[in-house]
Amino acid sequence: MKKMDLISKAKKTIDRYHMIKPKDRILVAVSGGPDSVALLLVLLELKKEFNLSLYVAHVNHKLRGKESDQDQEFVRKLASDLKLKLYTGSFQVKKEAKKMKLSVEECAREIRYDYLNKLADKLKAQKIALGHNFDDQAETVLLRLIRGSGSLGLSGIPPVKDRIIRPLIEIKREEIEAFLEKKKIPFRVDSSNLRPDYLRNKVRLKLLPMLKKEYNPKIEEVLNRTASILRAEEKFLNQEAEKAYLKVMLREQNDKIILDSKRFFSYDDSLKRFMIRNCVKKLKGDLMELTFDKVESLLNLIQQGKSGKRVDLLDDIYGDITKDHLSIYKRKPQEFNYSLSLPGKRELKKLGVIIDSEILSFSSKKNIKNQDKWTAFLDMNKLKPPLRLRSRKNGDRFTPLGMRGTKSVADFLVDAKIPRCDRDEVMLLTSQNKIAWVVGFRISEDFKVIKSTEKIIKIQIKRE
Repeated sequence: MKKMDLISKAKKTIDRYHMIKPKDRILVAVSGGPDSVALLLVLLELKKEFNLSLYVAHVNHKLRGKESDQDQEFVRKLASDLKLKLYTGSFQVKKEAKKMKLSVEECAREIRYDYLNKLADKLKAQKIALGHNFDDQAETVLLRLIRGSGSLGLSGIPPVKDRIIRPLIEIKREEIEAFLEKKKIPFRVDSSNLRPDYLRNKVRLKLLPMLKKEYNPKIEEVLNRTASILRAEEKFLNQEAEKAYLKVMLREQNDKIILDSKRFFSYDDSLKRFMIRNCVKKLKGDLMELTFDKVESLLNLIQQGKSGKRVDLLDDIYGDITKDHLSIYKRKPQEFNYSLSLPGKRELKKLGVIIDSEILSFSSKKNIKNQDKWTAFLDMNKLKPPLRLRSRKNGDRFTPLGMRGTKSVADFLVDAKIPRCDRDEVMLLTSQNKIAWVVGFRISEDFKVIKSTEKIIKIQIKRE
């Protein structure tokens, strides 16, 4: 059988994963290294067949002094020789890493992807092409195994993710270098890749060669096959988890997701993990910092029935469990305390609400009924300044309408089966520090309209 050349092999990968469509605008990330140079040449070969528009992007991380600048100059000349438009971004990654409190590697990645995505938006490019190869895939799987990743991490680098495509993901590094040597195409060598300073470099330079020599000469093939199998299983389980999610989801908002904890508990642990991860992804946009241990911590709370406990899934995303709800939500909002003057209208932009109130005529007394949970009718003469709209705090108590004696607001909300994340956002209308209305839930017995009421105030809280 005739050996397939690199262009044909890449084309096969492109077709298998439906990476490119006719007339696509593709932003090609070119560092100057062999993979990205070969990637650019492959896409140039396919340019006419697919009627592609190609643009070159280079990100200078300023990590290797003159060498970084020489890489940029090399890519500039390459793009010019190929008559392609070049876009460059230059960043002081070490300084940014300190600001962002990330490792240099993580920061470089964040900056690079952010730049490429913004540039692709500007160019209206449907695809961003990256030069990851077969060896990169093996290194990534092994690296993530060492770090303790679950099936998602071990599924490796996806050939296609959103608009990112990797046409060389099934091609070995030695094939790429042989292709460039045959065509006499120069490329740059990143000297930092030759030093075992980073864990990835240690895996590439030491661990993989040792495994290949002493355990399995085809270890890269094994790791790539493992990634492929897990990626297929991941896709299937994700689809099943999404079906399950639609059955257990009670409410989905930009900052919170509420699930039916009893229905959620009935599913297999693997689907539970997927549902939790997918909830985090819906809220954050990615799963970059979510660890297996954090997901397991939340699952353990559910299995142990520890109602009211909370897990910090990420710095700004929490998960907690009650008897009825599993809530995954963004960080607790800051405390607030606003003075009010009633009647009248006031907009509170930080809360995203408008407070609208008016005095009703005495004849309206017979017809007052709460139109919805955001409307309250109170005895105006019982409302004494200072009037405030504030967040709840420990020790808050009131007398719920229809009850005798006081009850803590916390207990009232728990008994009302309000998810914890909603409890943190509850607004209280107070009069001389006494709670007149737990907004959206219940007015106080002490402020209700009675037969002797002379002035009725209607208060509405409208969300923007």
